[in-house]
Amino acid sequence: MVDVYIVVYTLLGILICLPALLLALNLLMPQITQRIETRLEKTPGKSFVLGVPVTAAFLLWIAITANIPGIGQGSAFLAAFVGMGLGTLGAAGMSRLLAKRVKLLANPSSEVLNLLRGAVMYELACLFPIVGWFLFAPVVGITVLGAAVFGLLGWLPRPSVSEQVVVASNQ
Repeated sequence: MVDVYIVVYTLLGILICLPALLLALNLLMPQITQRIETRLEKTPGKSFVLGVPVTAAFLLWIAITANIPGIGQGSAFLAAFVGMGLGTLGAAGMSRLLAKRVKLLANPSSEVLNLLRGAVMYELACLFPIVGWFLFAPVVGITVLGAAVFGLLGWLPRPSVSEQVVVASNQ
């Protein structure tokens, strides 16, 4: 019975801490998460397309090196660590995007409260049985991984024609 309690309370602790982690990443690295949010908002398809080979490379590397003792297992652990870090940064960008969209619906609202709401919405959507586990989480996980790579490289989407006209008219 104690084993069941350990598992249940560990999962509850993780579920409580994830929104706090995403909020902390948004507060500590606002420029990176803002670039990721911009990528997710304007070019989610390109983020998904980049996320597929990045995810495949991480998974393939881990699968190949995980059974090699010593350096192989160490490199598999390092690849998993880096992949999870990229995914967490991407999730922070996704929570920023959700916070931006929930701002219109939430009244009264503050930036921090909206970021927390976005993180909780993202977490709960991934936890929804069957659809969240096997459809939403993998598709969005691949997309945020691609957006995180774009965000860390600083590659922002090109402005659209209407955005270029607005910038030119303001000058």
